[in-house]
Amino acid sequence: MTATGEPTGTEPTGGGDMTASSEPTRAAGGHSDDGRHSDALDTVTWGVRVGAAWSWRLLVIGAGLYVLSRIFLRVELVAFSFVLALFFTAVLHPLERLLRKIPGPRSVSSALALLIGVAVLVGIAYFVTWQITTHSTQLGDQITSLVDRLRNWLRTGPLHLKSADLDKIADNITNAVKSHQSQLISGAIATVQTVVEALGALLLILLSTFFLLRDGEQIWAWTVRLFPRRAHERLDVAGRAGWHTLGGYMRGQVLIALFHGVSVTIILFILQVPLAAALGVLIFLGSFVPLVGLTVTGALCVAVALLENGVTGALVVGIAIIVLVQLEAHLLQPLIMSRSVEVHPLAIALSVLTGTLVAGIVGALLAVPFVAFVNTTIHALRASPAVPVGDSGFPVQQKTSPRGEAEDMAPQPESG
Repeated sequence: MTATGEPTGTEPTGGGDMTASSEPTRAAGGHSDDGRHSDALDTVTWGVRVGAAWSWRLLVIGAGLYVLSRIFLRVELVAFSFVLALFFTAVLHPLERLLRKIPGPRSVSSALALLIGVAVLVGIAYFVTWQITTHSTQLGDQITSLVDRLRNWLRTGPLHLKSADLDKIADNITNAVKSHQSQLISGAIATVQTVVEALGALLLILLSTFFLLRDGEQIWAWTVRLFPRRAHERLDVAGRAGWHTLGGYMRGQVLIALFHGVSVTIILFILQVPLAAALGVLIFLGSFVPLVGLTVTGALCVAVALLENGVTGALVVGIAIIVLVQLEAHLLQPLIMSRSVEVHPLAIALSVLTGTLVAGIVGALLAVPFVAFVNTTIHALRASPAVPVGDSGFPVQQKTSPRGEAEDMAPQPESG
């Protein structure tokens, strides 16, 4: 302040200056709050951020898979029928290509290949039925004899069961059957419904196989066009690689199953076991389920050999089954199937068990080829280079300039 009492420019005047001086304080306080918020975010480690990002994406994927599974269960019969048609197509495709040499449209070669495949399946089913019908009396006598020997062993063996106890067990079984007659009737009705559904599925399988054999290229091209344009080339390469693996796996498995069926049939004929040919066909069919199928059908062969030839014949058949399982794992799989088709034994066991739990016998048949297809497709996708995209959003094509340098050419979208 001067001698006249006027305030100098350096001194504060009035309450407004005090308010103004307090604003920076609030501003500073607000800036401090932002700083604390920023510091709180910085305390979240990078690993936690990555884990959170993966978590919500995995939750979205899981929800999508759940929705797809619910839709699949709604159309389960149609879905499984189409998948079976894909597998039949993979087996019959080489035959269809050979039949293309016959003059005429593609429908002729596709229909002939399908008829040959159906004739083979019908012939196998008829042969097994004929064998069982022919030897049913002999097999029934053997089962009756086995039951009598078992009853005698229960009486005279270490259990020393009385005849009254055995009769009581038989009566309990009979009463259980009588008390559940309504369930048996409902089960018979359900069986009739299942037969009708099976006939519809069979018709769908035949139609799908025919059209896949005839128009497979067009169907695949249409499927590829459903995806973004920049993914067409990679998807086409990966899909064809997976299809090649699926076909190779199925055809290789047919050869392995044929070897198993013929080998077991020869052994059973030497031992003069009834139903030898029919059991050989069952071995052939069971071999399409790797590791597990041959074991289960082989156990049935051992049981029949035990009925007819006693312990010695059962041991011979059992040893033969074990040798065949080892041959499949260590010789036939590496020899017949290429390295790209091979599936690790652990993956085979897990896929067969999962397929059985999900879809029973059909799931067990389809599990391993499906895993082989997915494995090859993923490897092909990872090996295929990504197609670069230009500013317009269209794939970039490489064009060589007159000087030998690569130039990026991105096609522009058509107007109007």
